Amino acid sequence: MRYLILTLALFVFVQPISAALKRCVDDAGKSHYYNNILPPECEDKATIKMNKQGVVMSRVEAKRTEQPKEDNTAQIAAAQKIEEIKRLDTVLLNTYTSEEEIELARERNVHPVKLTIVGVEKRLEIAKTRLKDLLNQANQAAQTESPTLVGIKKEIMPVRREAQNLQNELKENQLRIERIKSQFDLDKKRFIELMSKNKQ
Repeated sequence: MRYLILTLALFVFVQPISAALKRCVDDAGKSHYYNNILPPECEDKATIKMNKQGVVMSRVEAKRTEQPKEDNTAQIAAAQKIEEIKRLDTVLLNTYTSEEEIELARERNVHPVKLTIVGVEKRLEIAKTRLKDLLNQANQAAQTESPTLVGIKKEIMPVRREAQNLQNELKENQLRIERIKSQFDLDKKRFIELMSKNKQ
């Protein structure tokens, strides 16, 4: 039993010595030697593996920590926005020479939409009048229990639908005029700012 314990103790103490020796150099330039347990100073450092005679057997290069790539998406987007503003400013200055020209251009763009609105209003008035007449006829037919009531009701549906569509078209054209005026007002404001800067 005593011999067995002695043999085991010798095996434990001799094993690390017989193992290959490893060496690393820390950030301060100091060498560290070890067998199995990696010293904290050797984390992510190049390691040289040597035999008992000190002959280099192999080398493990240091792990390179990848630097996170800088996300410059926001910077690129900002630069593109600045370039787009410059381009629009150039177009604005090349298109108009005065505030009056911008106002005239606004009216030229609004005018055809106004004409469209006039046409829609006339068609809407006709549709409303037709719908009113059909509703009166349907009311009279219902009171007299006339067989024409079914036919009148069939006519009412498409006329009512047409009136609703014309109402929507009218609103859309009115919104178009507002959008046109708003855009030209912004252009005029920017034109004044740019002309003011050029005079300075």
